[in-house]
Amino acid sequence: MLHVQERRRHERVALVCPVVLKDKSGRVIFRGRSADISPSGIKVIGPPPAAVSEGLDVWVEMKVPNPRSSGPRTRVVKLRGYIRRITDMGNWKCVIVVITEADFPQSIFESRP
Repeated sequence: MLHVQERRRHERVALVCPVVLKDKSGRVIFRGRSADISPSGIKVIGPPPAAVSEGLDVWVEMKVPNPRSSGPRTRVVKLRGYIRRITDMGNWKCVIVVITEADFPQSIFESRP
């Protein structure tokens, strides 16, 4: 059996939550949900239409569970990145976004139910 060296810098964590991708002007260009996430990127899947293209700078807005026992059940986390790859998944799109923020909120990984 062949062994392929893992090239990812960070482990991926399964996290399913609503995600909105916006361009620099704040216009919504894609709505979907996250499939997995790491400190350096996120995989978003969703139905068309999608006004996305590779290399486009985007804002990622994720609605994640709130780890606090009081207050709202979810919170919105905003990240900055660019679209690395877009693939078709049947009738849906799979968009890979590379996160460019240096201070990635590690609390996202702690908020999993």
